[in-house]
Amino acid sequence: MFDVEVTTHISGDDFGSRYRWTTPVEAKSSSSRATVFQDFVAPPTNGFGSDISPNVQTSSAWSWQAIAWSWWLILQMFTAMLGIVGNSLVIIVLFIRRELSRPTDTLVGALAAADLLASVFMIPLPQALMVPSSFLGQMYCKVVYTSMFLWVSFEASTYTLTAIAVERYIAVAYPFHFKNLVTRKRVIIVIIANWILGFMITSYVFKVAKLDNSSNNCAPAFLSKDVQILIGTILFLMDFVLPALISLTMQAMTAHALYRQSRVFRQGGRSNPTARHLAARKRVLQMLFIVVLVFIVCWGSIAVQYFVFNLGLLPDSYLYSLLHKSLVVLSFGNSCANPIIYTIRYPEFRSAIGELFSSKKGKSRTVLFSERTEGKL
Repeated sequence: MFDVEVTTHISGDDFGSRYRWTTPVEAKSSSSRATVFQDFVAPPTNGFGSDISPNVQTSSAWSWQAIAWSWWLILQMFTAMLGIVGNSLVIIVLFIRRELSRPTDTLVGALAAADLLASVFMIPLPQALMVPSSFLGQMYCKVVYTSMFLWVSFEASTYTLTAIAVERYIAVAYPFHFKNLVTRKRVIIVIIANWILGFMITSYVFKVAKLDNSSNNCAPAFLSKDVQILIGTILFLMDFVLPALISLTMQAMTAHALYRQSRVFRQGGRSNPTARHLAARKRVLQMLFIVVLVFIVCWGSIAVQYFVFNLGLLPDSYLYSLLHKSLVVLSFGNSCANPIIYTIRYPEFRSAIGELFSSKKGKSRTVLFSERTEGKL
């Protein structure tokens, strides 16, 4: 079963390569292969055509194709720029208030940093049509061609969002133990662990992505279709199902704990400061719930699509269809969505952004995504 090598094609231009494990259409000649991805197939010098394209620039053993600015690449570039600007503002605002930061603020900053890096790596690059048989060529296929750092950033973003949901539950359900349970050191360890986990999940590309010396093309290869399905299933579970399930469960448990506390305080006639404290927690929880929902909408559609495709339930012709391209653009919109959500739903963040561009440079004493009275009821 494992004696047949299944070769697949990943295009760096589309940035949907993480879940795209597709078997190529074999040509009649046993010495050549043609894929169904004609949008990105190298015209002349990689064995898929006979004419030299004016967009191809050759230097030594490398051959490059200039970027063809299609509508989805233009949207991708716009999304990347929006993500870079928005997440940079979040990081700057949190850095200014670093002396007042709480665990949620630190995690939100880590989330913005991961989305910022993802936005940078999302910028379209020229595609290599010919890759030399060298160490540098091998590394190009394993790192650049597969958009490895882009996917590592997405993994870190996904699990940081999950960590925020867990941290919020601890803050609401165990307020008196929160400061002992969620320390700055532990938060930093979690952030580092999220990046390590991202590298571990994505490390399979070092084994799968290979340089075909006969054609000088990058061509990820699996031992069999079963291995392809196995990897696709693991990615679907780790990248979407598990984080979404944990985040939604934590959000529901946090909302329930907050509701119980509100009832107790109303019946006991507690002070207005306590009521304001609960209202602040509720506002943060509502905003983070929207962030989780946006993640599920953006990533859920594309994750399910690629999972079904890996199972062989969608035809090869589906890739690069209008729906496929639209879902790819939607999925990467998640990297720029959070700053927009903060701006719309959180007055404190709008005020903080306003202070950055205000002529009066007063140092605000307001924390953003956490409460000053953390641990008090």
